[in-house]
Amino acid sequence: MKIGIYSLLVLSFFCSKFSFASDTFSTIKCGSEISKKLIGRHVKNEKVVDIEARHKSIDLKNLGMDDISEGLIAGYWMICGNKFILLEDKKLLMIRDVIQVPDDPTRLVEFTGQCTVHDKEKSELIFAILNKEDGVATLSAHSAWIIDEKKKAFKKTSTDGMRCENFTSAPPP
Repeated sequence: MKIGIYSLLVLSFFCSKFSFASDTFSTIKCGSEISKKLIGRHVKNEKVVDIEARHKSIDLKNLGMDDISEGLIAGYWMICGNKFILLEDKKLLMIRDVIQVPDDPTRLVEFTGQCTVHDKEKSELIFAILNKEDGVATLSAHSAWIIDEKKKAFKKTSTDGMRCENFTSAPPP
């Protein structure tokens, strides 16, 4: 009887360790290469408050998500005081790519959509950090990535001549 209980306790210990080890954020430590550690991790469908509570040591905070396309979601997270965008494959429930972005709402704004480069419309889907300006219809890009929907990855791109729609204020009359 004692051996059976002991075996059950050992088994439950290993199962709980395995369950915790498979958590998306379990390998993250502040000061480590967070983006690299997240790529390829599986995403569990569970309550955000439970995820955040388990990872107080890295100040984990969910900032929301955007539906990018049929197969992709962008998840926005604060981790160790830095903002990250996680590109998640909806079908595989896996993080395919991660970028760290500046978080300065007083001078920067995030954008996902089509932009122009030297007044020519680009067909690629762009994720950009834009420079905030009041009273203009389009904003210049501080940094930008093309979202490659086939490879399910971010591809850094030049911001030279790039302008994207200003959703922060109404355009001038």
